[in-house]
Amino acid sequence: MRTCKADGCHAQTKGYSSYCERHKRTMARHGHPHQTGVTKADLKPYIKAVRAFLERNHPGKAQTVIQGAWDRTVREARRFMDQAYQGRAQSVYDREAYQAVLSLAEEQDADTIGVLLIAMGYWYQDQPRFWRHDDGFRFQTVRMLLRLNPREAAYKWHDGKMERSVYRDVRPGTIRALWAIVHGTGFVGYGGEIAVREAAAREARQREVKRERAAFFGDDQNAEGAA
Repeated sequence: MRTCKADGCHAQTKGYSSYCERHKRTMARHGHPHQTGVTKADLKPYIKAVRAFLERNHPGKAQTVIQGAWDRTVREARRFMDQAYQGRAQSVYDREAYQAVLSLAEEQDADTIGVLLIAMGYWYQDQPRFWRHDDGFRFQTVRMLLRLNPREAAYKWHDGKMERSVYRDVRPGTIRALWAIVHGTGFVGYGGEIAVREAAAREARQREVKRERAAFFGDDQNAEGAA
């Protein structure tokens, strides 16, 4: 018997896998054996930051860019599925990925989809240590995207009240195919650049505060150094 290769785990592997049953499931669901899942609440401050940036810098224009990029993605999905219906041989993972795109397009508007993906890119740049390997980030991005589609959820009810929603597991191959589609929109990259610009703006504001403080207290030398 072999020991699970996940760091810190001494459980036995199962079958031909290099991981124990628990880490094998985590790997398939989250992209890395130690990657934790993320929630809408986790992403909310990044969505808020992205919307504030867009409103402050590109009101209206950014939404037009987002709409155009998502429309191209949906057109490509329709073209792909048309070929599938005509009998062209295709990867089952690509087919499931494009079907997910078309289903999502019927349930959500481009702005909601685009801002979520931009926010994920912002989060990745802002908190890189949170992500266990790039696959951990990619899997979580796709899972958060799919959660925008109510068709992906099964709701648990108790005494007439919804307790929680459980989202359908998607095969790793389909998640990777969806990531390729998502990456092609450019949205995640936009989020990373916004995070870099926001960090630079914060640093500039902090330098300005230091200069003002030095000038207030008459410390001209420190004021020059803060510049």
